[in-house]
Amino acid sequence: MIEKLTTHTWIEEKIFYPAAREAAPDTKDHVLESIEEHHVVLWMQSELKDLDAADERFDAKMSVLMENVRHHVEEEEKEWFPDVRKAMGRNRLAELGEQMEAAKKRAPGEPLAVPSAKH
Repeated sequence: MIEKLTTHTWIEEKIFYPAAREAAPDTKDHVLESIEEHHVVLWMQSELKDLDAADERFDAKMSVLMENVRHHVEEEEKEWFPDVRKAMGRNRLAELGEQMEAAKKRAPGEPLAVPSAKH
């Protein structure tokens, strides 16, 4: 789970967010907020990856991580992805999807290797 979520986060930051800001400049504040949400999620993941599932804090940390991710996804999907979809159009989105898929091979598996973890 941590590796998949880290890969997704890295791809969004490296490929999707810059393209979204270019196509729909009004999404700048949403993108910046999403990057800050990534920061929190990445640090939580870095704590979870070395925490034994039997640790009494594990379930609580996992619950908070899930809440943060759900909030992040809901905000993106409802508040600003529609503007990006409209601004980019079907062909550009398909092209971007291919770039994002190809980038999975380059993505780090370590949460703290994602740029927003350092801010």
